[in-house]
Amino acid sequence: MHSTKRSDQAHARQRRIAVRLYQAGQSVKRIVQKLKRSRSWVYKWIAYRLQHPWTRFRSGSRAPHHHPNQTPGVVTRRALRVRQRLVRHTSPAVRFAGVGARTIQREYRKRYGRPPSLSTLGRILKRNHCVTQTKKRKRYRPHPSAEYPNAVQATDIITRWIQGGTVVQAFHTVDVYSNDVASTIHAHKAAGDARQHLLETWKTLGIPDLAQFDNESAFSGGRYARRISQVVRLCLYFGIPVLFTPIDEADYNWPAETFNALWAQQFWNRHHFSRRGDVSRVQRSFLDWYRTDYVAPRQFDAPARLRRGYRIRRLPAHWAAQVPDPLPICVGQIQAVRRVDDAGYVRFLNEPIRIGKRYAGRYVWLTLDTGHQQLTIWYQPCAEADWRQLKVCDYPLEETVLPVPKKFARLHM
Repeated sequence: MHSTKRSDQAHARQRRIAVRLYQAGQSVKRIVQKLKRSRSWVYKWIAYRLQHPWTRFRSGSRAPHHHPNQTPGVVTRRALRVRQRLVRHTSPAVRFAGVGARTIQREYRKRYGRPPSLSTLGRILKRNHCVTQTKKRKRYRPHPSAEYPNAVQATDIITRWIQGGTVVQAFHTVDVYSNDVASTIHAHKAAGDARQHLLETWKTLGIPDLAQFDNESAFSGGRYARRISQVVRLCLYFGIPVLFTPIDEADYNWPAETFNALWAQQFWNRHHFSRRGDVSRVQRSFLDWYRTDYVAPRQFDAPARLRRGYRIRRLPAHWAAQVPDPLPICVGQIQAVRRVDDAGYVRFLNEPIRIGKRYAGRYVWLTLDTGHQQLTIWYQPCAEADWRQLKVCDYPLEETVLPVPKKFARLHM
Protein backbone atom coordinates (compact mmCIF):
# COMPACT_ATOMS: atom_id res chain seq x y z
CA MET A 1 0.00 0.00 0.00
CA HIS A 2 2.84 2.39 0.92
CA SER A 3 4.87 1.62 -2.19
CA THR A 4 1.85 2.20 -4.42
CA LYS A 5 1.36 5.64 -2.89
CA ARG A 6 5.04 6.51 -3.48
CA SER A 7 4.93 5.45 -7.13
CA ASP A 8 1.76 7.48 -7.66
CA GLN A 9 3.52 10.57 -6.26
CA ALA A 10 6.51 9.98 -8.58
CA HIS A 11 4.23 9.70 -11.63
CA ALA A 12 2.39 12.88 -10.62
CA ARG A 13 5.71 14.72 -10.29
CA GLN A 14 6.76 13.67 -13.83
CA ARG A 15 3.44 14.82 -15.30
CA ARG A 16 3.76 18.18 -13.52
CA ILE A 17 7.35 18.65 -14.82
CA ALA A 18 6.30 17.81 -18.40
CA VAL A 19 3.54 20.43 -18.36
CA ARG A 20 5.76 23.08 -16.77
CA LEU A 21 8.55 22.50 -19.33
CA TYR A 22 6.04 22.85 -22.18
CA GLN A 23 4.64 26.06 -20.66
CA ALA A 24 8.26 27.37 -20.33
CA GLY A 25 8.66 27.07 -24.11
CA GLN A 26 10.52 23.80 -24.52
CA SER A 27 9.58 21.58 -27.47
CA VAL A 28 7.76 18.27 -27.05
CA LYS A 29 10.78 16.48 -28.60
CA ARG A 30 13.08 17.95 -25.91
CA ILE A 31 10.65 16.97 -23.12
CA VAL A 32 10.42 13.40 -24.46
CA GLN A 33 14.20 13.04 -24.43
CA LYS A 34 14.54 14.51 -20.95
CA LEU A 35 11.78 12.48 -19.25
CA LYS A 36 12.17 9.36 -21.43
CA ARG A 37 8.45 9.28 -22.20
CA SER A 38 6.47 8.98 -25.43
CA ARG A 39 5.16 11.96 -27.39
CA SER A 40 1.58 10.79 -26.87
CA TRP A 41 2.14 10.74 -23.11
CA VAL A 42 3.36 14.35 -23.15
CA TYR A 43 0.47 15.54 -25.34
CA LYS A 44 -1.98 13.64 -23.14
CA TRP A 45 -1.02 15.52 -19.96
CA ILE A 46 -0.76 18.86 -21.71
CA ALA A 47 -4.35 18.43 -22.91
CA TYR A 48 -5.45 17.14 -19.49
CA ARG A 49 -3.99 20.26 -17.83
CA LEU A 50 -6.03 22.50 -20.13
CA GLN A 51 -9.24 20.64 -19.26
CA HIS A 52 -8.49 20.43 -15.51
CA PRO A 53 -6.63 23.60 -14.43
CA TRP A 54 -6.67 22.60 -10.74
CA THR A 55 -5.45 19.03 -11.17
CA ARG A 56 -2.73 17.58 -8.93
CA PHE A 57 -1.83 15.05 -11.65
CA ARG A 58 -2.50 12.06 -9.38
CA SER A 59 -3.87 8.82 -10.78
CA GLY A 60 -7.59 8.27 -10.47
CA SER A 61 -9.20 5.25 -8.84
CA ARG A 62 -9.08 2.08 -10.90
CA ALA A 63 -12.09 0.58 -9.12
CA PRO A 64 -14.77 -0.64 -11.54
CA HIS A 65 -17.68 1.71 -12.06
CA HIS A 66 -20.08 -1.19 -12.63
CA HIS A 67 -20.45 -4.64 -11.10
CA PRO A 68 -22.13 -7.55 -12.93
CA ASN A 69 -24.26 -8.36 -9.85
CA GLN A 70 -25.06 -4.78 -8.93
CA THR A 71 -28.74 -3.84 -8.79
CA PRO A 72 -29.43 -1.38 -11.63
CA GLY A 73 -30.18 2.14 -10.50
CA VAL A 74 -33.48 2.16 -12.38
CA VAL A 75 -34.67 -0.87 -10.36
CA THR A 76 -33.77 0.83 -7.10
CA ARG A 77 -35.56 4.03 -8.10
CA ARG A 78 -38.66 2.13 -9.21
CA ALA A 79 -38.79 0.11 -5.99
CA LEU A 80 -38.52 3.25 -3.86
CA ARG A 81 -41.11 4.98 -6.04
CA VAL A 82 -43.53 2.07 -5.49
CA ARG A 83 -42.93 2.25 -1.75
CA GLN A 84 -43.61 6.00 -1.70
CA ARG A 85 -46.87 5.35 -3.54
CA LEU A 86 -47.82 2.71 -0.97
CA VAL A 87 -46.96 5.05 1.90
CA ARG A 88 -49.24 7.79 0.51
CA HIS A 89 -52.18 5.37 -0.01
CA THR A 90 -53.73 7.70 -2.56
CA SER A 91 -54.96 4.94 -4.87
CA PRO A 92 -58.04 2.86 -3.95
CA ALA A 93 -56.17 -0.27 -5.09
CA VAL A 94 -53.63 0.17 -2.27
CA ARG A 95 -56.05 1.57 0.28
CA PHE A 96 -55.17 -1.04 2.91
CA ALA A 97 -51.82 -2.26 1.55
CA GLY A 98 -48.61 -2.35 3.58
CA VAL A 99 -45.17 -1.08 2.63
CA GLY A 100 -43.04 -4.21 3.03
CA ALA A 101 -40.95 -6.08 0.48
CA ARG A 102 -43.73 -8.51 -0.50
CA THR A 103 -46.23 -5.75 -1.21
CA ILE A 104 -43.62 -3.75 -3.12
CA GLN A 105 -42.77 -6.82 -5.20
CA ARG A 106 -46.43 -7.37 -6.09
CA GLU A 107 -47.04 -3.73 -7.02
CA TYR A 108 -43.73 -3.59 -8.95
CA ARG A 109 -44.89 -6.56 -11.06
CA LYS A 110 -48.16 -4.78 -11.88
CA ARG A 111 -46.44 -1.55 -12.96
CA TYR A 112 -43.09 -2.56 -14.45
CA GLY A 113 -43.17 -6.29 -15.18
CA ARG A 114 -40.64 -8.72 -13.75
CA PRO A 115 -39.78 -7.57 -10.19
CA PRO A 116 -36.54 -8.01 -8.22
CA SER A 117 -36.36 -10.78 -5.62
CA LEU A 118 -37.48 -10.31 -2.02
CA SER A 119 -33.86 -10.39 -0.83
CA THR A 120 -32.92 -7.66 -3.32
CA LEU A 121 -35.87 -5.52 -2.25
CA GLY A 122 -34.89 -6.09 1.38
CA ARG A 123 -31.37 -4.82 0.68
CA ILE A 124 -32.75 -1.78 -1.17
CA LEU A 125 -35.05 -0.92 1.73
CA LYS A 126 -32.30 -1.44 4.30
CA ARG A 127 -29.78 0.62 2.32
CA ASN A 128 -32.26 3.49 2.11
CA HIS A 129 -33.20 3.29 5.81
CA CYS A 130 -36.75 2.08 5.15
CA VAL A 131 -36.72 -0.83 7.64
CA THR A 132 -36.11 -1.23 11.35
CA GLN A 133 -34.05 -4.00 12.92
CA THR A 134 -35.68 -6.19 15.59
CA LYS A 135 -33.84 -7.91 18.40
CA LYS A 136 -34.09 -11.68 18.24
CA ARG A 137 -35.06 -13.78 21.27
CA LYS A 138 -32.39 -16.17 22.47
CA ARG A 139 -34.42 -18.73 24.45
CA TYR A 140 -36.30 -21.40 22.52
CA ARG A 141 -40.08 -21.36 22.91
CA PRO A 142 -42.11 -24.34 21.69
CA HIS A 143 -44.98 -23.57 19.33
CA PRO A 144 -47.88 -25.75 18.20
CA SER A 145 -47.64 -27.14 14.68
CA ALA A 146 -49.94 -25.62 12.03
CA GLU A 147 -49.55 -27.62 8.81
CA TYR A 148 -53.07 -27.21 7.41
CA PRO A 149 -55.98 -24.74 7.69
CA ASN A 150 -57.58 -24.51 11.15
CA ALA A 151 -54.89 -26.63 12.78
CA VAL A 152 -54.35 -23.67 15.12
CA GLN A 153 -56.46 -20.54 15.51
CA ALA A 154 -55.01 -17.64 17.52
CA THR A 155 -57.42 -15.15 19.12
CA ASP A 156 -56.67 -11.69 20.48
CA ILE A 157 -58.43 -8.42 21.33
CA ILE A 158 -57.49 -4.89 20.29
CA THR A 159 -59.14 -1.86 21.92
CA ARG A 160 -59.79 1.48 20.22
CA TRP A 161 -61.86 4.57 20.99
CA ILE A 162 -64.17 6.60 18.77
CA GLN A 163 -64.30 10.36 19.20
CA GLY A 164 -66.66 11.02 22.08
CA GLY A 165 -65.43 8.13 24.22
CA THR A 166 -67.20 5.19 22.56
CA VAL A 167 -65.14 2.02 23.05
CA VAL A 168 -64.55 -0.47 20.24
CA GLN A 169 -63.38 -3.95 21.19
CA ALA A 170 -62.21 -5.80 18.08
CA PHE A 171 -61.90 -9.58 18.48
CA HIS A 172 -59.58 -11.14 15.89
CA THR A 173 -59.06 -14.85 15.29
CA VAL A 174 -56.30 -15.81 12.84
CA ASP A 175 -55.83 -19.19 11.18
CA VAL A 176 -52.08 -19.67 11.70
CA TYR A 177 -51.60 -21.77 8.54
CA SER A 178 -53.27 -19.46 6.02
CA ASN A 179 -53.53 -16.19 8.03
CA ASP A 180 -57.22 -16.01 7.21
CA VAL A 181 -59.12 -13.95 9.77
CA ALA A 182 -62.51 -13.75 11.44
CA SER A 183 -63.20 -10.43 13.16
CA THR A 184 -66.14 -9.11 15.17
CA ILE A 185 -66.75 -5.75 16.85
CA HIS A 186 -68.13 -5.48 20.40
CA ALA A 187 -68.76 -2.85 23.05
CA HIS A 188 -67.06 -4.87 25.80
CA LYS A 189 -64.48 -7.62 26.12
CA ALA A 190 -66.22 -9.80 28.68
CA ALA A 191 -66.46 -13.59 28.51
CA GLY A 192 -69.89 -13.35 26.87
CA ASP A 193 -68.49 -11.22 24.04
CA ALA A 194 -65.58 -13.63 23.58
CA ARG A 195 -68.01 -16.55 23.47
CA GLN A 196 -70.16 -14.80 20.83
CA HIS A 197 -67.06 -14.03 18.76
CA LEU A 198 -65.85 -17.65 18.81
CA LEU A 199 -69.22 -19.00 17.73
CA GLU A 200 -69.31 -16.54 14.80
CA THR A 201 -65.71 -17.45 13.95
CA TRP A 202 -66.39 -21.19 13.86
CA LYS A 203 -69.41 -20.61 11.62
CA THR A 204 -67.32 -18.71 9.03
CA LEU A 205 -63.64 -19.58 9.47
CA GLY A 206 -64.25 -23.17 10.61
CA ILE A 207 -63.69 -25.25 13.75
CA PRO A 208 -60.02 -25.49 14.79
CA ASP A 209 -58.06 -28.43 16.14
CA LEU A 210 -56.44 -26.11 18.71
CA ALA A 211 -57.57 -22.72 20.02
CA GLN A 212 -54.76 -20.40 21.16
CA PHE A 213 -55.35 -17.44 23.51
CA ASP A 214 -53.30 -14.96 25.47
CA ASN A 215 -53.89 -14.51 29.20
CA GLU A 216 -56.59 -11.84 28.91
CA SER A 217 -59.14 -12.27 31.71
CA ALA A 218 -61.93 -12.72 29.14
CA PHE A 219 -60.15 -15.92 28.06
CA SER A 220 -58.42 -17.14 31.23
CA GLY A 221 -61.25 -16.51 33.69
CA GLY A 222 -59.87 -13.82 35.95
CA ARG A 223 -57.75 -14.12 39.10
CA TYR A 224 -59.26 -17.10 40.92
CA ALA A 225 -57.21 -20.30 41.24
CA ARG A 226 -58.29 -23.32 39.16
CA ARG A 227 -61.15 -21.36 37.67
CA ILE A 228 -62.01 -22.56 34.16
CA SER A 229 -63.47 -19.72 32.13
CA GLN A 230 -66.52 -19.80 29.91
CA VAL A 231 -64.29 -19.48 26.84
CA VAL A 232 -62.30 -22.57 27.81
CA ARG A 233 -65.53 -24.45 28.63
CA LEU A 234 -66.93 -23.51 25.22
CA CYS A 235 -63.85 -24.88 23.45
CA LEU A 236 -63.90 -28.12 25.46
CA TYR A 237 -67.65 -28.49 24.80
CA PHE A 238 -66.86 -28.58 21.06
CA GLY A 239 -63.90 -30.92 21.57
CA ILE A 240 -61.27 -28.21 20.95
CA PRO A 241 -58.07 -28.23 23.07
CA VAL A 242 -56.98 -24.85 24.44
CA LEU A 243 -53.46 -23.34 24.58
CA PHE A 244 -52.50 -20.25 26.60
CA THR A 245 -49.43 -18.30 25.49
CA PRO A 246 -46.59 -17.26 27.84
CA ILE A 247 -47.56 -14.50 30.27
CA ASP A 248 -46.65 -10.95 29.15
CA GLU A 249 -45.10 -12.16 25.88
CA ALA A 250 -47.38 -10.83 23.18
CA ASP A 251 -44.92 -11.70 20.41
CA TYR A 252 -45.52 -15.42 21.01
CA ASN A 253 -49.01 -14.86 19.62
CA TRP A 254 -47.40 -13.27 16.54
CA PRO A 255 -50.07 -14.25 13.94
CA ALA A 256 -52.74 -12.35 15.87
CA GLU A 257 -50.40 -9.52 16.84
CA THR A 258 -49.26 -9.11 13.24
CA PHE A 259 -52.85 -8.82 12.08
CA ASN A 260 -53.64 -6.41 14.94
CA ALA A 261 -50.83 -4.12 13.79
CA LEU A 262 -52.00 -4.33 10.17
CA TRP A 263 -55.62 -3.68 11.19
CA ALA A 264 -54.61 -0.67 13.28
CA GLN A 265 -52.35 0.85 10.64
CA GLN A 266 -54.11 0.03 7.39
CA PHE A 267 -57.73 0.16 8.58
CA TRP A 268 -58.29 2.04 11.82
CA ASN A 269 -55.80 4.88 11.32
CA ARG A 270 -57.17 5.68 7.86
CA HIS A 271 -60.82 6.08 8.80
CA HIS A 272 -62.78 8.28 11.16
CA PHE A 273 -65.88 6.73 12.73
CA SER A 274 -68.70 8.39 14.61
CA ARG A 275 -70.57 5.21 15.59
CA ARG A 276 -69.52 1.71 16.54
CA GLY A 277 -71.85 0.24 13.91
CA ASP A 278 -69.92 1.96 11.10
CA VAL A 279 -66.77 0.03 12.00
CA SER A 280 -68.21 -3.37 11.04
CA ARG A 281 -69.52 -2.02 7.74
CA VAL A 282 -66.16 -0.62 6.59
CA GLN A 283 -64.29 -3.58 8.04
CA ARG A 284 -66.04 -5.97 5.65
CA SER A 285 -64.32 -4.22 2.74
CA PHE A 286 -61.00 -4.41 4.56
CA LEU A 287 -61.38 -8.15 5.23
CA ASP A 288 -62.35 -8.82 1.58
CA TRP A 289 -59.12 -7.09 0.48
CA TYR A 290 -57.10 -8.92 3.13
CA ARG A 291 -58.33 -12.39 2.14
CA THR A 292 -57.82 -11.97 -1.60
CA ASP A 293 -54.86 -9.56 -2.00
CA TYR A 294 -52.74 -9.44 1.16
CA VAL A 295 -49.77 -11.80 1.53
CA ALA A 296 -48.81 -12.00 5.20
CA PRO A 297 -45.23 -12.35 6.49
CA ARG A 298 -43.86 -15.90 6.16
CA GLN A 299 -46.57 -16.68 3.57
CA PHE A 300 -46.38 -17.09 -0.19
CA ASP A 301 -49.98 -16.37 -1.18
CA ALA A 302 -53.20 -14.68 -0.04
CA PRO A 303 -55.29 -16.42 2.68
CA ALA A 304 -58.20 -17.36 0.43
CA ARG A 305 -55.92 -19.15 -2.05
CA LEU A 306 -53.96 -20.93 0.69
CA ARG A 307 -57.17 -22.55 1.98
CA ARG A 308 -58.26 -23.91 -1.40
CA GLY A 309 -58.40 -27.68 -1.68
CA TYR A 310 -58.74 -28.28 2.07
CA ARG A 311 -61.81 -29.53 3.86
CA ILE A 312 -63.15 -26.79 6.16
CA ARG A 313 -65.48 -27.96 8.94
CA ARG A 314 -67.80 -25.08 9.83
CA LEU A 315 -70.17 -24.91 12.76
CA PRO A 316 -73.85 -25.09 11.70
CA ALA A 317 -75.89 -22.13 12.93
CA HIS A 318 -78.51 -24.31 14.67
CA TRP A 319 -75.75 -26.08 16.66
CA ALA A 320 -74.42 -22.72 17.83
CA ALA A 321 -77.91 -21.75 19.01
CA GLN A 322 -78.16 -24.93 21.14
CA VAL A 323 -75.09 -24.26 23.29
CA PRO A 324 -76.12 -24.41 26.99
CA ASP A 325 -75.58 -21.53 29.40
CA PRO A 326 -73.80 -21.96 31.75
CA LEU A 327 -71.46 -24.45 30.14
CA PRO A 328 -70.15 -27.58 31.89
CA ILE A 329 -66.52 -28.74 31.94
CA CYS A 330 -65.99 -31.40 29.27
CA VAL A 331 -63.26 -33.93 28.72
CA GLY A 332 -60.31 -32.35 26.92
CA GLN A 333 -56.98 -30.62 27.31
CA ILE A 334 -56.07 -27.21 28.71
CA GLN A 335 -52.48 -26.36 27.79
CA ALA A 336 -50.11 -23.48 28.47
CA VAL A 337 -46.57 -22.43 27.58
CA ARG A 338 -44.85 -20.83 30.55
CA ARG A 339 -41.43 -19.35 31.31
CA VAL A 340 -39.96 -20.65 34.56
CA ASP A 341 -39.09 -17.81 36.95
CA ASP A 342 -35.89 -17.48 38.96
CA ALA A 343 -37.45 -19.32 41.90
CA GLY A 344 -38.32 -22.30 39.66
CA TYR A 345 -42.09 -21.73 39.48
CA VAL A 346 -44.71 -21.09 36.78
CA ARG A 347 -48.35 -20.01 37.04
CA PHE A 348 -51.10 -22.21 35.63
CA LEU A 349 -54.79 -21.41 36.07
CA ASN A 350 -53.78 -18.66 38.51
CA GLU A 351 -51.82 -20.82 40.93
CA PRO A 352 -48.06 -21.54 41.25
CA ILE A 353 -46.62 -24.83 40.01
CA ARG A 354 -43.08 -25.82 41.00
CA ILE A 355 -40.77 -26.85 38.16
CA GLY A 356 -37.28 -26.46 39.63
CA LYS A 357 -34.58 -23.80 39.64
CA ARG A 358 -32.50 -25.70 37.09
CA TYR A 359 -35.11 -24.72 34.46
CA ALA A 360 -35.16 -21.02 35.39
CA GLY A 361 -35.48 -18.85 32.29
CA ARG A 362 -36.58 -21.80 30.13
CA TYR A 363 -40.01 -22.59 28.72
CA VAL A 364 -42.16 -25.58 29.66
CA TRP A 365 -45.40 -26.95 28.25
CA LEU A 366 -48.18 -27.78 30.72
CA THR A 367 -51.12 -30.03 29.78
CA LEU A 368 -54.17 -30.54 32.00
CA ASP A 369 -56.22 -33.60 31.05
CA THR A 370 -59.66 -32.75 32.46
CA GLY A 371 -60.90 -36.33 31.96
CA HIS A 372 -58.14 -37.91 34.10
CA GLN A 373 -57.67 -34.69 36.13
CA GLN A 374 -53.90 -34.89 35.74
CA LEU A 375 -51.39 -32.17 34.99
CA THR A 376 -48.34 -33.14 32.90
CA ILE A 377 -45.33 -30.88 32.47
CA TRP A 378 -43.08 -31.24 29.40
CA TYR A 379 -39.80 -29.66 28.37
CA GLN A 380 -38.14 -29.44 24.94
CA PRO A 381 -34.58 -28.00 24.83
CA CYS A 382 -34.77 -27.09 21.12
CA ALA A 383 -36.95 -27.68 18.09
CA GLU A 384 -34.97 -30.77 16.99
CA ALA A 385 -34.89 -32.41 20.46
CA ASP A 386 -37.37 -34.91 21.88
CA TRP A 387 -39.83 -33.86 24.57
CA ARG A 388 -38.96 -34.69 28.18
CA GLN A 389 -41.68 -35.40 30.71
CA LEU A 390 -40.70 -33.53 33.86
CA LYS A 391 -43.55 -34.47 36.17
CA VAL A 392 -47.14 -35.71 36.41
CA CYS A 393 -49.38 -34.67 39.27
CA ASP A 394 -53.05 -35.00 40.22
CA TYR A 395 -55.15 -31.95 39.51
CA PRO A 396 -58.67 -32.48 40.92
CA LEU A 397 -61.48 -30.25 39.71
CA GLU A 398 -64.42 -29.19 41.85
CA GLU A 399 -67.04 -29.87 39.15
CA THR A 400 -68.14 -33.03 37.41
CA VAL A 401 -66.44 -33.48 34.06
CA LEU A 402 -68.79 -34.51 31.22
CA PRO A 403 -67.92 -36.19 27.91
CA VAL A 404 -67.88 -34.15 24.72
CA PRO A 405 -71.24 -34.42 22.91
CA LYS A 406 -70.93 -37.06 20.19
CA LYS A 407 -71.91 -34.74 17.33
CA PHE A 408 -68.99 -32.44 18.23
CA ALA A 409 -66.55 -35.24 18.90
CA ARG A 410 -67.14 -36.53 15.36
CA LEU A 411 -65.96 -33.17 13.94
CA HIS A 412 -62.40 -34.02 15.00
CA MET A 413 -62.25 -37.57 13.60
